[in-house]
Amino acid sequence: MAKTEKDGKSRRELITLGSAFGLMGLAAAGTGGALFKYMFPVVSYGTPQKFLIPLDDLPDVGDELIFDDMKVVLRRQTETEVAAISLVCTHLGCTVNRVETGFQCPCHGSQYDSDGLVVGGPAPKTLPWLEIKNVPGGQIEVDTGTSMPEGTFYAVV
Repeated sequence: MAKTEKDGKSRRELITLGSAFGLMGLAAAGTGGALFKYMFPVVSYGTPQKFLIPLDDLPDVGDELIFDDMKVVLRRQTETEVAAISLVCTHLGCTVNRVETGFQCPCHGSQYDSDGLVVGGPAPKTLPWLEIKNVPGGQIEVDTGTSMPEGTFYAVV
């Protein structure tokens, strides 16, 4: 008796094709999920901290002092005015580096001018300017948890 051929695919071919399409769908879903997460980053700046700087340690007029451990740069505008700018990139929270033209993020290439304004890269907003208070004992207090408008300088006594 002659064997008759079936029209269409065999059971084995259907299982193979179904598995292949299933794996491609899983790969596409994983890639889409990673892309979605990249487009909406979760930035964690850590616990806001306050730290003290003696007035005697302030930089000269026109100079800056970088506090790497606190991720802050302190800028002295005049004899009586200072400002603090956060060094935490607003894209994904990396610490930016001081460069000749301003600041640059080593992680994804965001670029900021000397005042922390975004001039290139994926960063969504400017570097935060931080609150400074005069405290007793000839010191100032920088609050890394309180942002102020750009260009906010504080009078030091």
